[in-house]
Amino acid sequence: MTSVAAVADDLRALPLGDDVLLDVSALAAPDLSVVQLIHSLRSEATAQGGEVRLSTPAGEALTALLHRGGFTDAMTPDDNAFWFHGVPLQ
Repeated sequence: MTSVAAVADDLRALPLGDDVLLDVSALAAPDLSVVQLIHSLRSEATAQGGEVRLSTPAGEALTALLHRGGFTDAMTPDDNAFWFHGVPLQ
């Protein structure tokens, strides 16, 4: 990923009324902007009748970021299904 801005531009071009499958498995050192971008994409897709899914559950780096950012503290079952494919957090 060259920059979040470049990725955001690419994601804006997606037809969010359809299903979008994201592959985040190669994220080695994501920052909060990545989580914010994915959250925004999910919200916008839902508003347009689409759905965003991850191709694999969040990996170690992304899971650590979600913990550090406090996202796992108030995670809903829907959020858990999205980020972790329904696997309970430990």
